Amino acid sequence: MTSLHDDHRVQEPSLTSYSSAVGQLPLLEWYRPTNSQTKVQPGEQHGKEVEVVFRELVPYIPSTTYGTFGLYRYPAKFIPQVVAYVIEHYGVRGHTVFDPFAGCGTSGLTARLFGLNYELWDLNPLLGILHEIAITKPTPVDVPQLAQKMLNSEIEWLPDWNNLAYWFPQEVIPFLSHLWGYYHSCSDETIKKLITVPLLKLTRMFSYNDAQRQKLSRSPKAMARITDLLRGDWKSQARVILQTEINTIMTKQLEYQSLMLDQGHVNVSIHAGIDTIQRSKELKGEKGHHWHLLITSPPYLQAQEYIRASKIDLFWMGYSEEQIRALRKKELPYHEVEAVPIFSPTFERLRQTLNEPKILQVYERYFYSVVGALTALSEHVQDYLILFVGPASLRAQAIPIDRIFIEHFEALGWIHEVTLIDKIVSRVLFRSKKNPATGLEDYRMKTEHLVVLRRNTVS
Repeated sequence: MTSLHDDHRVQEPSLTSYSSAVGQLPLLEWYRPTNSQTKVQPGEQHGKEVEVVFRELVPYIPSTTYGTFGLYRYPAKFIPQVVAYVIEHYGVRGHTVFDPFAGCGTSGLTARLFGLNYELWDLNPLLGILHEIAITKPTPVDVPQLAQKMLNSEIEWLPDWNNLAYWFPQEVIPFLSHLWGYYHSCSDETIKKLITVPLLKLTRMFSYNDAQRQKLSRSPKAMARITDLLRGDWKSQARVILQTEINTIMTKQLEYQSLMLDQGHVNVSIHAGIDTIQRSKELKGEKGHHWHLLITSPPYLQAQEYIRASKIDLFWMGYSEEQIRALRKKELPYHEVEAVPIFSPTFERLRQTLNEPKILQVYERYFYSVVGALTALSEHVQDYLILFVGPASLRAQAIPIDRIFIEHFEALGWIHEVTLIDKIVSRVLFRSKKNPATGLEDYRMKTEHLVVLRRNTVS
């Protein structure tokens, strides 16, 4: 048998960015608005809150996980209906959409359908990987034959992870090493894109990780699940799951392509593994507008450990412990930031009420990071800032994040057009009484608020 570690055929992944040109669809030739009374036209509401149901306002995307929008489990996903609604009302074909906290790339995937250029930033390197898979057109493949090749691979590969045996049963590790040996030695990029997510899902299935928690975490429940799994014919089960998941990827790619009526030219720039907080500072002093519309869902106040949620995936994709450790240090709960001016009476009033040093640190780091970055980036946004946030809580103290954002940007001259309030139906987050990053009691948001801010062009 051959080990990829012996002949060094796999290079450590880099955190660099790339640009490309991809397909385009004419803006909204396929859009059919509903008769919902919650429909809001631009300029119809100024500085008001309106309740909406985005899933009903955007019927042409059948579900929040339709196509490659539901490619892989990712914490606190930005649902495509929100982005589609925004682009339909505020976007212009040929303009550029920018998401500095892009997560798994929903903003870009949606902008692509409308023929808008897009630029995505995120600290998590999975952004680039998932984006490439999501936009790939499905290619006919003999799935049983492909699965057989993977299972029979003579090449072995294991991640650079000292704690590998802590997270996986000993008898499963050699089995996974052959599957990932096939992946990392595969020269066909189309095949690699097809099998990436199925392999990640299968690998997680065999891990001791508790899927109901956001960060990598073992639990008695997860241990019992693995024990039960290994009592049966787990290799045959793995084959079935592998084939099913490969077919699912092809189906989802086909569904996504079906939303596009035409092909054209869209400019795309993906920056995966980028520190948005630091990069935003580097733009200070640069002239000109880089983007027409900024739309983003910033990390939540108490749910910011997205690298920890993806740690197991990054190891198997080939990232080293050193790389992952460096990324973890840049997440908001651990990111050292300087104080920045926040022009919000609400922010300052609440700040004065937070007496516990740990809670005050969580509060200040969050707003200094996110508001600081958005303020710097807003200087390069030509038309709209659109922020999707939810109300949060610290020690039972309500934190109206949307109100703080609105007050701050109004003070900088932006016009608050409307806040659209949508009820949360589901979310993929940890299920724990306490947040693992802050140690504070977890608070479940019931609504999310889409804040629409327009640049004041009146001199």
